[in-house]
Amino acid sequence: MKRQLPKPLRLAPLVYAFVATLMVVDAMAAGRTYKPQNEVDSPKFELCRLKKRDYIDGGTNCIYGRQTGGKDVVIKVDGKKVRCQTSFQCKRIN
Repeated sequence: MKRQLPKPLRLAPLVYAFVATLMVVDAMAAGRTYKPQNEVDSPKFELCRLKKRDYIDGGTNCIYGRQTGGKDVVIKVDGKKVRCQTSFQCKRIN
């Protein structure tokens, strides 16, 4: 013969499921994202890679292409045979 559980114990799984549902509803509250106060003032940078090297009378022009494809960056160096660095972090133009 099959043994029957007392009536309060038969409702226990339903009560646990109901309580678990209430906990999930509370967890769906909107979160808040905080950003630092000094983030607005700090300049943003992007990667600039060496595109071309021009040897002119007064020295060397190192021309760098921006990662985002904006206006090229030109650095003028007085030395005639100066090796330009391959890449650097330049300020982003918005």
